[in-house]
Amino acid sequence: MKPPIVVPIFVSNLGCPHRCIFCDQGQFSDPIPPEAIPEIVNRYTSFSSSSGDRKKVIAFYGGSFTGLDKPLLDRYLSVASTLVKAGVVDALKASTRPDMVSQKILDRLIDAGFEELELGAQSMDDRVLKQSLRGHTSYDTINAVILIRRSGLKVGLQIMPGLPGEDRISFRHTVDAITSLKPDTARIYPTVVMAGTALERLYLRGNYRPLTLDEAIIRSLFAYIRFTDCGTKMLRMGIPQSDRLDIVAGPFHPAFGFLVRSKAYRYMVERLIERFGPRIAVCVNPKDLSELLGLKRKNISELMFSYKVDMGTEQDSISVISRTENTCLYFRDVIDFLL
Repeated sequence: MKPPIVVPIFVSNLGCPHRCIFCDQGQFSDPIPPEAIPEIVNRYTSFSSSSGDRKKVIAFYGGSFTGLDKPLLDRYLSVASTLVKAGVVDALKASTRPDMVSQKILDRLIDAGFEELELGAQSMDDRVLKQSLRGHTSYDTINAVILIRRSGLKVGLQIMPGLPGEDRISFRHTVDAITSLKPDTARIYPTVVMAGTALERLYLRGNYRPLTLDEAIIRSLFAYIRFTDCGTKMLRMGIPQSDRLDIVAGPFHPAFGFLVRSKAYRYMVERLIERFGPRIAVCVNPKDLSELLGLKRKNISELMFSYKVDMGTEQDSISVISRTENTCLYFRDVIDFLL
């Protein structure tokens, strides 16, 4: 099945009751007015030669969509639902805060053509949420997930490794809690220090230390393995790149998700080398070869393993296989290397 065409409509900071310690959505995009949506949708769909047989979804990102003032929310929903009814797009989705979900707003979203709602859970540790000035609790996330599921919509959850007050124990608690909720989709956004935020002031005073890139990769890989094992689809790892980003410190990398999956392959190859020696053959699905080799072929240059690609394989699971013993390792088999 071909991936859907997702048309992002940014409502940056709109609907947010206050500013979280880490947030400056203005560094990503200015809010897009409702009247501009049809032209943006047309631009996105016209770029794809196969748009006719791909699902098309409008996604409202960057703010708290369900917290918009009623007149503005009505305008967004009116324009978007008209496009759904006309068959221009197939469905709608949005991101919002856990404490801005009610049955009344869910009914409105469903009537407009929504299929999914993403929640910025960020952490399931109330102490971390308080230090991050989120203004909601882990209970709000749990309650919102229950309401969304009962309404028939899909649920997406977002987390932010490395928030103030979080350690590995706290992060494991967050992953355990998110896994128990079994969201349909998830995103992992490691915390970075952006200019002009309260987190920057905390960092400059020496009261906050961001994760190193390697620690952020390890925590994200741990969450990625746990989430995908419970059936959750990972939509993104790492914050999206923007020309307007002014990052002072923290684990930002434009290919962060690639680095996470590449780290898993590195661990698997290391384990195979330890078990069977350096002369092993590594077999992967061709689409995963670049992640096996690593960024700038770092994995293969440092571990010096040989590899082959079976172009006829239809194997979808991600694995590394030792030809000698026919032993298969999956991402979940390296989780003990992590946290």
